[in-house]
Amino acid sequence: MNWSNWATVADLCTALGTLILAVATFSAVRSANLSARVAQQSLLVGLRPALMASRHEDPMQKVNFGDDKWVRIPGGGAIGEVGDRDGTAGPDDPVYLAVALRNAGSGIARAA
Repeated sequence: MNWSNWATVADLCTALGTLILAVATFSAVRSANLSARVAQQSLLVGLRPALMASRHEDPMQKVNFGDDKWVRIPGGGAIGEVGDRDGTAGPDDPVYLAVALRNAGSGIARAA
């Protein structure tokens, strides 16, 4: 092969690489536009979560932590426990904290 063939091959490889980058950019922009459109629609509808403390008349909730620890949280309450793995208290014992919440996002009146 002479040098002019190598130049043609290099030009074709550059064009192919540019085409691949263009397709990737197009798909990324399209995906970002779709995500922005979904976020805008949910904002316009008012589906924003607004967390607040639960009411006293709400039912008791059973919560599971990652290490198979279960706690029950009364409505409008919170719980905190220090777990002991081997029956003795020490500085390496886990601390479990949980609070009962409710989503009031769609029920809160917004200022005009």
